[in-house]
Amino acid sequence: MLARRVIGLALLAAAPARAQAPPVTALTHVTVIEGTGAAPRPDMTLVVRDGRIAALFPSGADPIPPGASVVDLTGRYLIPGLIDTHVHLATDPSGQDRRDVEERVLRNALHGGVTTVRDMAGDARRLADLARSALVGDIESPAIHYAAVMSGPAFFDDPRVLDASRGVPPGTAPWARAVTARSDWPRVVAEARGTGATGIKVYAVVSAAVLRPLVAEAHRQGLRVWAHAALFPARPSEVVAAGVDVVSHASLLVWEGVPVLPDYHERKKPDPIVSPDSPRIGALLDLMVRHRTMLDATLFVVADREEQEAWSAAVVHEAWRKGVAITAGTDSLGDDKPGALPEIHEELRLLVERAGLTPIAALSAATLNGARALGIEQTRGTIAPGKAADLVVLSADPTADIRHTRDIVCVFRDGRRYDPIPASP
Repeated sequence: MLARRVIGLALLAAAPARAQAPPVTALTHVTVIEGTGAAPRPDMTLVVRDGRIAALFPSGADPIPPGASVVDLTGRYLIPGLIDTHVHLATDPSGQDRRDVEERVLRNALHGGVTTVRDMAGDARRLADLARSALVGDIESPAIHYAAVMSGPAFFDDPRVLDASRGVPPGTAPWARAVTARSDWPRVVAEARGTGATGIKVYAVVSAAVLRPLVAEAHRQGLRVWAHAALFPARPSEVVAAGVDVVSHASLLVWEGVPVLPDYHERKKPDPIVSPDSPRIGALLDLMVRHRTMLDATLFVVADREEQEAWSAAVVHEAWRKGVAITAGTDSLGDDKPGALPEIHEELRLLVERAGLTPIAALSAATLNGARALGIEQTRGTIAPGKAADLVVLSADPTADIRHTRDIVCVFRDGRRYDPIPASP
């Protein structure tokens, strides 16, 4: 029988960031937080083979495969790889989305615990190239899923969408399409699907009458539909009733409380601002529960606006209390400075400290629920045999303090290990 190789934590930390994954690795004596909402499971062993979780069992209950590289993780905690459900990699017309900057941001995100991202609309030509590079290992990056955006014609004077569809007449690109009641839905959805998009993002200037056939055709063709929670003129309850899979930005749910939505270009602070626990907002959240509509909260994006942040956090709490599935998105991803942690760690803190989710629930938002939003929950998002070995090893318990998601020992994506990048001085 071949002898097992035991790897201590000191050697683990010193190994090259992109060392070739051994055929079989056993992570032993670790506390496992599965991402399902279940309580942590202490002193577990997880076996990784060919990039997937081959086995999970109490340490000592089953034999470790002969020849496996054994990593003793006594005192450590294991969570699923984090999923940021709202990033933008190729939308900034200022030039900050240059390829070299994007690669540094993605590298920081991966080494900082993010193993999958959902890009919420940009230049699909660039996104497809990034996604392929991430898939084949040409760059160190989370897996990238992205959306094709559809909006009303009035949106296509926005500099972001003009930049993302440069070289194509505004509103005609398969990944950035102007839609109306006269749109040829089978064709426009098929063309969006042909860009490699996982879903369609519906952004603005879309009525309920336009949204309903768009959603129906997208689902028929196997695409997810992700929408801003208010589309001007479609109000949040109309967006949900149309059957979208995920609505983005808790702050936009406030528009359910106004009698009539303003024109997209004339929207200002809503009047009146209804309470997050008002009957009208409660009815909206109940509708989301019935339709199984997920909420991409994005508290991070309003964290510097006190009134808006307080309202958003309160409505996220109400949504979670009623049973709406919350996902963790940042609308940012992170910085490109060496070693900068991705912003999802701050989103997790806000979900717990401001919105009142439990740490376990916040972790599920950034793991299982993120995978569900993308339709990949059968292969990712939780720690279970058969799933991809997307894992984060932590030095402290995130269920005791959610800030411990920042205390990263190492990250695995598809079984390959990545160590933290030292922060720049």
